[in-house]
Amino acid sequence: MTRRLIPFTLATAFIATQANAQPSASGDWIMALLRSSMETKKGVTLHVKGQAISIVVTAIGDHFVEGRNQQYSKLVVRLAAIDAAAIA
Repeated sequence: MTRRLIPFTLATAFIATQANAQPSASGDWIMALLRSSMETKKGVTLHVKGQAISIVVTAIGDHFVEGRNQQYSKLVVRLAAIDAAAIA
């Protein structure tokens, strides 16, 4: 009987963990990456409408993120326009 419960228990634990790991609609994971880039001064790549923009985040506002890269000393991107983010 207990051998039959082990897979069920493991599956239930896995589902509960995945449910807790899902991001909310407010983009918490993207904000976490942006904050991490700002704190550690590491580069982050923002994917905006099919374009990839690599920046180091210098400031985060309510509706925008500000950064810099080798080409531009200041870039401002609306948070609503960010489709994905990747940190180096």
